[in-house]
Amino acid sequence: MNKSYGEGPAGALTPYGNASVIAFVNEKGGVAKTTSCVNLATALSQQGLRILCIDLDPQANATTAFGVSAEEAIARESHCLLTMPRFPLERAIVPTRVTNLELVPASARLADCDKALVMEVGREGRLRTKLREFYRSVLTEKYDMVLVDCPPSLDLLTVNALTAATHMIVPVTTKFYALKGMALLGEMVATLHEQLGATVKMLGIVVTMFDKNTALDVTIYRLLKEKVEREFGDFIFSTMISKSVLVSEAEAGGLPVLLREPESKAALAYATLAEEVLRRLRPDMARLLSASSEMARAAYLQ
Repeated sequence: MNKSYGEGPAGALTPYGNASVIAFVNEKGGVAKTTSCVNLATALSQQGLRILCIDLDPQANATTAFGVSAEEAIARESHCLLTMPRFPLERAIVPTRVTNLELVPASARLADCDKALVMEVGREGRLRTKLREFYRSVLTEKYDMVLVDCPPSLDLLTVNALTAATHMIVPVTTKFYALKGMALLGEMVATLHEQLGATVKMLGIVVTMFDKNTALDVTIYRLLKEKVEREFGDFIFSTMISKSVLVSEAEAGGLPVLLREPESKAALAYATLAEEVLRRLRPDMARLLSASSEMARAAYLQ
């Protein structure tokens, strides 16, 4: 991975028109990857954007976090999205309790996709093809952003996500192994660029489960930031997500923390992260949304 992965004109047209497709990826589990995907998707939807979240993890934690059952995912046959060429994306989409946000749910059956795709031609680009067909169709209502939750491994599901994505976000914790996983991810992305024509760019690295009161966390964060800036560029988001039991409790109840505990520190952090993401993706949109928020706040106070 090199600095060029984060470059490119902000707001430029993507293979999906003006829409951005963001993959949340880290081969290491336990880094709040799904939590970040779910809550950032919710925060962006609260900005008035139409969001589609795609759960590509057979563990289906993002599906559970949105209160969608495995039975509903199986009924929609969403596990067939990558294995059946004629299966349209819109067939797998279900509503959620979050306004402006819909979901392609996952179930344990998604685990069979990796085996089923091994011998298939064009297996790495199945999701990209489905998204392009969706955005080209005159019969589908389009989304402003698509967020993809990847499994904690660099398998064909993750390869599909990265091949389809315009950007990726890498959640990391302040642990010594954080950079090792990023190095492996960088090698994969470089291969996808060279061999499959992928165009995914690094949008940013978000530090999660951070404890500012722990000296070790603070020290490792400083070292991580210095190393990332030196070897990759200025990709670490300034917003950090602290440890919070409220997030886990909210997800267990089938609601993102921004809906269950909207005034909590975790909810406010993800709302701030959403603004930072928009500034990196679309500076003009971020300014417009910020101005709208200020006008709404002023009207409320009158």
